[in-house]
Amino acid sequence: MKKTYKPLILIIALLIALTTGSCNKLMTAKKDGATSLEYEFSGNESYPYKQTSKTTQTVVFSGQEMNTVVNSRLGFTVSGRGIANDILILGVTIDTLGLKINSMQGNITENVSSVKGKSFLMSMDQKGGNKDLDEAEEITYSIAGLQTSNMKASFISIFPGLPEENIQTGYTWQETDTVNISTETENAEIIMTSNKTVESRENMSGYDCYKISYTSEGTRETSSQTAQGLIVTNADVSSTGYFYFAINEGIIVSNHTEAKSDGSLVIPTGESLPMFITTVSDLSLTK
Repeated sequence: MKKTYKPLILIIALLIALTTGSCNKLMTAKKDGATSLEYEFSGNESYPYKQTSKTTQTVVFSGQEMNTVVNSRLGFTVSGRGIANDILILGVTIDTLGLKINSMQGNITENVSSVKGKSFLMSMDQKGGNKDLDEAEEITYSIAGLQTSNMKASFISIFPGLPEENIQTGYTWQETDTVNISTETENAEIIMTSNKTVESRENMSGYDCYKISYTSEGTRETSSQTAQGLIVTNADVSSTGYFYFAINEGIIVSNHTEAKSDGSLVIPTGESLPMFITTVSDLSLTK
């Protein structure tokens, strides 16, 4: 591959890493012990979180494997701002954002200080759907001068969806989500179908929680305009994970996800290269 196109491998890894991929208020609904889960973030408390992820991307060109590893970290604080017409309003403040990148191009450590301390309001229904992240989309930043992104891309999937029905241990349900992400340089569509199971009721970090496990399958399509031209990726995606949702507070306590992608990368020359990606991501309440 010409040196001109080697940075494209790094750019695609950044696109994946910057769009990474629970427990809520528990309300008694039936005498048999079934309950209804809803996001609440009630009271005057603020909830600090950290999210870390490791993305490993392999692109094969002429029999040679080119690997890029991106370690990212995001710190933020969430507080409830009230509920209006069944819509929960949240205030979010960014505490930290950074990446470490290891690739054929060398190693990069990037601390994005431009977003530290910036805040935005987001809203969603109490089941985690219908997210409005217009203010987050206005907070933009660049990574290593190679890729631009915004905070909407980071928060579109932070809070997992909850079941509409009353649930108890052993309950299962299925949901399909379509996520569209658009920045100055990238367009992405992710369609995932998830099967979720209420595994148990446990104490996690001092919170009374339901542990909910999930498996997901779907597709991811992206297009990105670079200095060298348009690059396009198509991939089949699968993931497994689990999250803890705090029953009394209506908050997510932690979320662990492991995802794999198997697809192709089409570079501006028209060549289609095999591409494999693995991502391990962890979200946790830090107080």
